[in-house]
Amino acid sequence: MNDRRSFLFLWVSQILANAGDVLYIVGLIQLVYASTGSILALTLIPLTITFSRLIGSFITPLLLHRFQLRRILNSSMFGKVIILTMVFFVKDGELQWILVLVSMIAFLDGWAAPVRQAMLPEFVGKQALPKANSLVSISDNIVNLASWPLGAFFVTFYGGGPLILVTIGLYSVGWLLTNGIKIIPHVKECVPSLKEQLAGGWAYSFSRRSIRSILILDTLFAFAGAVWISSILYVYVDDVLGKSEAWWGYINSFYSGGFLVGGFLFAKLIKIPAYQMIVIGCFLTGILTIWFIYPLFAVLALIISLLLGVFGQFQMLAQLTVLQTQTEIEQLGLVFSVQTVLTTGAFGVATFLFGWVAEYFGIELAFFVAAVLSLTAGIYAFIERKTLSYQLIE
Repeated sequence: MNDRRSFLFLWVSQILANAGDVLYIVGLIQLVYASTGSILALTLIPLTITFSRLIGSFITPLLLHRFQLRRILNSSMFGKVIILTMVFFVKDGELQWILVLVSMIAFLDGWAAPVRQAMLPEFVGKQALPKANSLVSISDNIVNLASWPLGAFFVTFYGGGPLILVTIGLYSVGWLLTNGIKIIPHVKECVPSLKEQLAGGWAYSFSRRSIRSILILDTLFAFAGAVWISSILYVYVDDVLGKSEAWWGYINSFYSGGFLVGGFLFAKLIKIPAYQMIVIGCFLTGILTIWFIYPLFAVLALIISLLLGVFGQFQMLAQLTVLQTQTEIEQLGLVFSVQTVLTTGAFGVATFLFGWVAEYFGIELAFFVAAVLSLTAGIYAFIERKTLSYQLIE
């Protein structure tokens, strides 16, 4: 690795930030539902987060042209500490004020995601990128797997307010750790016009075929992935499997477990060409999704969920590594900003559309549409296979 110390500080700080992102939402959901009793009010929280993060990612290029990557990440973390402290003090107040503060936290998150991805190649080097991506993915999934049940357990005994205090502590430690990250020199000599700042990353990304191919695949993958949101799975368990609510949790756990397994295996299988991982991942995801609609028995749905997680993770990590290694270092932040805008926007729109399809045409059609999107992505990846390769030579 080029800088193990900086990678370690970045990695641990983001583990704490990711855990905090889940835990404060768990606490907030408990508080909002206890005060309003409204399911609609709860749905406003993830909707607010999605589109506020989208806006944050869209304006990230303005920051990248002016500030060092560490400073952007550090400011994002510090801002989250301050704003979440404000959330704690207004947690019993009007919902609109809580949503305003939640949107501000998500807006800051929109900065952090592209910056983290841009920092990784600088700290680990291209040769170690597959292993680093695998490690980061594994830790992210472990954090998500553990944080939801731990958060639910905590609010059961102590309530949402104390859990928000715990999250403030996690954010604070994460912020302190970002100060240990090496400063990557800021090489911009002049600041271009506002239009060039906002459009430059898009022009660069879509003028390079390999990057454009990955961004299209990422967008299709994000759109299709929206079918796995909790509300649709909840209906699937009742309508298709005819099982209790507990199976909702089982499916989520097996799916997340598949992502963990896929993360472990990816680094071992890096010698397999990227396009093969992507094409196979797309096609198997599409086929398994169709099978998921018509499982012969409920336990088979759990096995399918596990396999969907495994192959989905192969595909996602392969695409990420191609994007990191095919992009010039100084352009990484801009490209990942474009990627975050596309995937967040696609997921947000698809969440609404899949909910509408499931409501009026049935849950099976929603999954079928997702399967067709995955198969379409596989066909596109096969056509563009010559552009989908790792550039691991330093």
